[in-house]
Amino acid sequence: MRKPFLTFLVILLATGMLAPSALAQGGILMGKVLDEDTELPIANATIALENPSANPPRIEETSNDQGDFTMLGLNSGAWSITPSAEGYQPNPGTVMVRQGNNPALSLYLKRILHPLELALGEEALEGLDPVAISDQLAAADAAYESTDWDAALSGYDSVLAQLPMMTDLQIKRGNTLQMVERYGEAIEAFEAAAIGDPRLQPQIDTAIARLKVARGDEGAAEALASSGAGSREDLYNLGEVEFGKGNVEGAVGWYEQAAAADPDWALPLFKLGLAALNQGDMEGAKGFFAQVVEKDPNSAEGAQAKATLDALP
Repeated sequence: MRKPFLTFLVILLATGMLAPSALAQGGILMGKVLDEDTELPIANATIALENPSANPPRIEETSNDQGDFTMLGLNSGAWSITPSAEGYQPNPGTVMVRQGNNPALSLYLKRILHPLELALGEEALEGLDPVAISDQLAAADAAYESTDWDAALSGYDSVLAQLPMMTDLQIKRGNTLQMVERYGEAIEAFEAAAIGDPRLQPQIDTAIARLKVARGDEGAAEALASSGAGSREDLYNLGEVEFGKGNVEGAVGWYEQAAAADPDWALPLFKLGLAALNQGDMEGAKGFFAQVVEKDPNSAEGAQAKATLDALP
């Protein structure tokens, strides 16, 4: 009795009369994942489909070396589709799926820009490896922090040769050259930074004035002090310049200004004590040394001040 039924079923299958229902395979979605800028294929991209009403509600596929992907057995309806890949921004969207073949998709992803590309523009980094340059710059900064001035300068010079528009590198070069007392080259580096970014001119002027002070330029010293841009260290250094020239009275004026700029700073007070001794003012010297011991007893100046106080009558 069953044989005629089986025979009839075979006939239905052979003629394809059951294909629309019993043999349905679901929707088929194919496509390619591409770089938005270059339109080159992106391999190993993840394509995620989500539809809460479907079974299963989420399907993932990975693109091949040519950026191609195929997804089978999809329920009809609206699916959320999100292509993603390492180094690229996800690009979510929606796709309508029907049973059988669906139109092929071209899914575009935007590359995540390196901070250097964001700062300088993609054109500036064209043909260069921003990651390698960033690593080289970090190594130069680390060398600077460890006082390896030659390595720091070499690193800054190398990066600047590749990216001459990086104004801040000229400032880093200037700071490094200053540390090795190559003051003329440091001034040139600072001036180049100001040309590259005129907004830096006030800070550059101050930096150059400090370099000129270090070279013993009295005019620069006066200009720095009168500009109001001088720090407590600048005022103290001006005192050191005068003291080194034997101008004790002039040095005292600068030390007093440094102490007034930061009353808790013991160093200019210590130098004022030495200046008082030099001028034969024992009581004045004692007063300054006592302040040094009070404000910074654990410093070298504090120890020397205490020893001097103990030795004075």
